[in-house]
Amino acid sequence: MISSKESYMKQLRDLLQDHEQSEEICMEYELHLVDMLEDIAFEKQCSEEEALILAIQRLGTPLEIAAMYQEELNMTAKKTQWNFFFANLFFFVGGISLTVIYHRLSNPTISKLWSLLTSIPFFLIVLYLFFWLLLGYEVGKEFGLGGKKLLLKTFCISLVPNLLLMSSIVFKIIPLTLFDPLLTPEFVLICISFTIMLYPICYLAFRYGTTRSV
Repeated sequence: MISSKESYMKQLRDLLQDHEQSEEICMEYELHLVDMLEDIAFEKQCSEEEALILAIQRLGTPLEIAAMYQEELNMTAKKTQWNFFFANLFFFVGGISLTVIYHRLSNPTISKLWSLLTSIPFFLIVLYLFFWLLLGYEVGKEFGLGGKKLLLKTFCISLVPNLLLMSSIVFKIIPLTLFDPLLTPEFVLICISFTIMLYPICYLAFRYGTTRSV
């Protein structure tokens, strides 16, 4: 019987003591539990003991949480990393292939597709941001609060194609004219700004995803 927040956290720490991210997970859950207890007590106007019962129903027992992390340890974290890396790489390979075909071949269909894509640059940015939101959400949902390091590693690996292309354009290894009229200097600056914002966006989606994992 769990009679207090301290008892809950002690059980959780004991069950997760062999997990390499045990302390980080427990600290995150403790913050989560404290916030949840305050919210429930305020909403339901109930005692701490009653709020704890409701919080455990939402958050899960220490045994359930430990079982979830054990299962996740057996899951393929690397598969998650590489799935997102290859998905992002696919976007770049597709875009580069379309660019090469457009400049090398005189094809009406390709020309129409190119004209369409270059006319909606900001829609493409929003669509691409959704990919990074999905990355954060999926890592948070599948790996919970202990997936923070996995999120950072997956983010860094997935971002490699972006950095390579951006560096090539900024240092004029690849001429801007190749992507006319899409990549104007102003649009490149916007892309750089959005790239800087990608991790905070990913992390917000990650935190939301963690609320769906419990």
